[in-house]
Amino acid sequence: MIQSKTARILYSIIASVIIILFWRNIGFVTSLLDIPGNSILGLSIKALFLTLAVLMLTIVVIKPKGLFSFLGLSGNMLKGFGIALLCVLPFYLVFPLFGGLNTELTFSVIYDRAILTGFKEELVFRAFMFGLLFRYAKTGFFWAVILPALYFGSVHLYQGHDILSALAAFGVTFIGALYFSWMYIEWNFNIWIPAGLHILMNGAWFIFTMEGTEVAAGGLISNIARMISIALAIAFTVYYHKKRGEKVFDYPIWRF
Repeated sequence: MIQSKTARILYSIIASVIIILFWRNIGFVTSLLDIPGNSILGLSIKALFLTLAVLMLTIVVIKPKGLFSFLGLSGNMLKGFGIALLCVLPFYLVFPLFGGLNTELTFSVIYDRAILTGFKEELVFRAFMFGLLFRYAKTGFFWAVILPALYFGSVHLYQGHDILSALAAFGVTFIGALYFSWMYIEWNFNIWIPAGLHILMNGAWFIFTMEGTEVAAGGLISNIARMISIALAIAFTVYYHKKRGEKVFDYPIWRF
């Protein structure tokens, strides 16, 4: 087991780079199996192999019996999605009023872009990358969140059609990474809460059609709904901790 904090930080960064490189090239798995990568089966297999890679890189430094707990996978799933549903209600109330249903929506789109994407991104960026730096290497919140947040924002740059819109997509997703990481900590590292938030928010983007939902940056109405949702989640989280006599941000922020 690695004892040096510097070595723990280095492992966290190296493991994060490895998992990102594996994710970016994961298409080789379905190619070897001769399965269409965009099929339901192909998407499921790639998600499974990504999950296995996360487990393998985590088990190097975390004992097997604590593996699922460390990654937040042992958290209460029903509670996680229940809290997430409460927090994303503004999307499902506002979007039908100002937009319409996406009549061209298919199950494969929802499965890929909402369910699998939400789960994979939270598993990799929150449970694994952020978790290694914050829970394993014991860095402060800011330093633990900055690496996954920067990468999480950068992978959405393609959604901009010019520099300004690309930066807007980056900014929105960067803030989203901070938000999801904060919720992950404050709800005792239950990965199903940020995963539920991510899945249900992505779902609203595809279930409804309205201005701005074709990109992560969103439009005026969708961003108002997003801000209301985040404010609701923060208020509910603060209330929950206050009722239990606890504090939010009760952990190091800037410690390296």
